[in-house]
Amino acid sequence: MTAVELLERYAAGERDFSGISLRGANLIRANLQRINLSNAKLGRTLLIAANLSDSNLEGINLEGADLTRANLNRASLTNAVVNGDAIGTFFEQANLSNARMFRATLDGATFFQANLHRANLACTSLIGTRFLHANLRDADLQEARGVADFTEADLLNTIPDHPAEMKDFEKRLGTSIFYRTIMPNGTIRST
Repeated sequence: MTAVELLERYAAGERDFSGISLRGANLIRANLQRINLSNAKLGRTLLIAANLSDSNLEGINLEGADLTRANLNRASLTNAVVNGDAIGTFFEQANLSNARMFRATLDGATFFQANLHRANLACTSLIGTRFLHANLRDADLQEARGVADFTEADLLNTIPDHPAEMKDFEKRLGTSIFYRTIMPNGTIRST
């Protein structure tokens, strides 16, 4: 399937494209609200400023895709691979549980009330990323770096409970905003 065919079929009212393979496609600014792309392979696809809000993206492979400024609000991305650029991307109220975002660039992304339970955010760039009211419980934040906003976020068990690991966490993310935040060791921080 080509990007043109997908857009034509979507415009004709079709919404179920589960399991398709569309590697390297150009879907810049495409409006694909409420689409079903579960288990699809969209590696290296250009989804810059695309609208995928309210979509089923469970198990999707977006390895190396560019999601810059895309709208994934309320999308389901459980077990998805999202390890490309997601700069300024909107993930508000999205379900990213068990998502693999290893080495992603999430600078300026918004995860307001998002579920990132057990997500792999290791080695990600989090400069200006907003996790307001987000659930990051049991997520992997090893080697994640940046100054993010974790206001009222749940970071319980995001790093191993060891003094050296907490010191490393403080070094990498310590200048972030932690207001009424549940920290990795279970304490609540309000600074």
